[in-house]
This record gives sequence, C-alpha cells and structure tokens, in this order.
Amino acid sequence: MAITSSAPGQSQDAVPAPRLGRLGPLLFLAHAGWMLPFSAAGALIPALMAQIDPDQKVALYATLAAAGSIASMIATIVFGALSDRTRSRFGRRNPWIASGGIVLGLAATMMSFTSEFAILVVLWVVLQIGLAVVLAPLFAVLPERVSAKNLGKASTLIGLGQLLAQSLGAIVGGAYITMPREGLRWLPWLIAVAMIIFVLLSREKDNRDVAREPLSIGALLRGFVPPRDRDFLLALIGRFLLLLSFMMVLLYQLFVLTDYIGLDIAEAGGVIGTGGVIMAISSGIATLISGPLSDRIKRRKPIVIVASLVFAAAELPLVFAADLSAFYLFLAVGGFAYGMYIAVDQALLAEVLPDAENQGKDMGILSIANTGPQIIAPIVAGIVVSIAGFQLVFGMAVALAVLAAVVLVPIRRVR
Repeated sequence: MAITSSAPGQSQDAVPAPRLGRLGPLLFLAHAGWMLPFSAAGALIPALMAQIDPDQKVALYATLAAAGSIASMIATIVFGALSDRTRSRFGRRNPWIASGGIVLGLAATMMSFTSEFAILVVLWVVLQIGLAVVLAPLFAVLPERVSAKNLGKASTLIGLGQLLAQSLGAIVGGAYITMPREGLRWLPWLIAVAMIIFVLLSREKDNRDVAREPLSIGALLRGFVPPRDRDFLLALIGRFLLLLSFMMVLLYQLFVLTDYIGLDIAEAGGVIGTGGVIMAISSGIATLISGPLSDRIKRRKPIVIVASLVFAAAELPLVFAADLSAFYLFLAVGGFAYGMYIAVDQALLAEVLPDAENQGKDMGILSIANTGPQIIAPIVAGIVVSIAGFQLVFGMAVALAVLAAVVLVPIRRVR
C-alpha cells in the first residue's frame, strides 16, 4: 500500500500525534506491567528449580529457559506479522495486546500447582507464547503512534517503566524466594490487568477498510527473514550482544549469590531485594537524563555506545572479587549504564526500521535481541560454570558489552 501522508517509518493508518499526551504514561504502565512479573520470575523460577532438584537446578533452569525463549522468539515474529495484517474495528494491535496476558496468567497459575518438570516446561512455553502475543504488537506502538521528535521522550518512559519494574520485580522476587509458587500464582496476572487498561485508554482507529497483504504460510515464513538493511542488522546485533552480556549475570544472580559468593538462599533473597532498590535508583536517574538528552542533541548512537562501555566496566569487579561489594557495585554502575541504554536504544531501534507496513514483523525480529540472549545465556553460562566457574562467565560478559558498543559505530541512518 502506498504511503502518501505519513512520515518515514510510520504507516498511513497510524499517523502519530504531534504530542505524547496520554499515550506516554500508558506506555510507561504497559511496559512496567509486563516487566515486573518477569523480573520477579528471574528469581522465582531458579528458586523453584532448586526446590524440585537441588543437585540439578542449573541444568533444569537452563533447559526451561532455553525452551521458553525459543518459543518466545518464534512466536514474537509470528504474532508481529499477524498483527500487521489484522483488520478490525479495534485496530490491528490492541486486540492482540489485550488477549495475551490472559493466556500467560493461566499458564503461570497452573505452573504453581505442579512439580513435574516436563509439565513445567510445557506451561512455561505457553506462558512465553502468551507474552509474545502481548509484546509483538506492543513494541510496534512506539514507531507507529509516536512522532520522530518525541521518540526520545517516549523511549524514556518505556525504559523507565521497564527499569523501575525490573527493580521492583527483583524486590518482590526476593520476598517470595522461599515460596516461589505463591509468587507465580498471582504476579503474572498483573500483565493482563496492565494490558487491558492500556487498550481501553489508548484506542486504535477502526482499520477494516485498510488494504493488507494476504496471509499465507509463505508470508509468515518470510517474516523470519530480516530485512536486507545494514543499519537494521547492526542495531539488532548490538542490542543482542549487550543483553546477552546482561543476562549472563542477571539470569544467574541467585546462583551467583549462593554458589559464587556463598550466601544461603534466604540471605540471597534479601540481597536480591536490596539490589533491586539500588538498581531502581541508579537506572531511574540515568533514564530520566538520557532520553530527553538524546532528543535535545538529536543523537542516539553516542549515548548507547557509552552506556555499553560503562556496563562492561561495571561487570569487571565480579571477575576479581567474589563478595557482595562487587555485586552491589555491578547493580549500581551497571544499572546506571543500563538505564542510559534502554532509554535511548528504543528510539534508535524505531529509527532504523526500514519498512512502514511491516513494523510489527520487523519489531518482532528485533525482539530476537531480547529473547535470544535468554536462550543462549543459560546454556553458555551453565556450561562455562560447570567447567571453569563463574569468573570466566563474568569475563565473557565484559567482552560482549564492549563488542556491543563496537558494532553500533558503523550505523549511518541514526546519528
């Protein structure tokens, strides 16, 4: 379909408002709403694996995380493509955003009532698919409904919502660390509530009269092929590497605290909660500064590159010191760097999208940078820990963060 009146990167049936208005706070709510339960799950799921089999907890967690992340990666691309082609009186994104939270809430509740590992894997896969149903269209809202001059502000609100929720989720996860089933039973339902509020207060236009590409198996399969766009691929690789570096440490924080630093599980829960507060403060300050600054100076790349390098520096103390001060320093400095990164990288990603009519699919492909590290990090870290210990894992994380900065330098379309 020809685009005659929209700005580059924006579809004709979703011309953005010149001001953020009510959409900005709603984006904050929506992204905080999905991140909080999944941040808590980062502590609850390993704790549940430790209850099921203390001797095989690392292997069980790696298997569960890998299965869920593979499902999420595939589902995000599929449902991104489906939302691109959805035509309804409620628009093309909102119907999907509203429904996925209910699916994952049901799956999480069922997980809390079983100890059969095979059933847990199946339910975790269903939960991750439900999250993909939510996130694939939600990620497309930013480039579709926000004007270019407000991308930094909107990205800041999204990043702030994610970061504060991530930190609060760590606090909640720490509180439920000795009773993970109770946390799994109700926390994911916050996602359903947040998405229903978002949909009710940010209604889309009726788009039943908008032309669309016919849906076919071939069209869905083509959705897995990244656009042949250099800047798009560099942005994808950069985010993938940085988040892989982050996940190498964060996904294993419970085991880092118990097996590397030497705390018992109750003490580790308290540290995770305290760490959540530290990270909330440091990342929140960085996010509030970085997003508006990128709009003011009209530059995204320098902020994202510096954030990646600072994040690498934050991980270094863990290589040399197995103590709590190194862990807290990682959360404080790394949290600040991650706050810088997440506030601006969302805007950078929105500006490298090459195709206005396939933003859901393309944002789904970019989400590989979110889900891919969740597949690779548990597997790689699990293998490396069993062979060489946690220090090598931390060293690899430092190298990945530096590489994430390097690959962003050649991007041309975004300054």
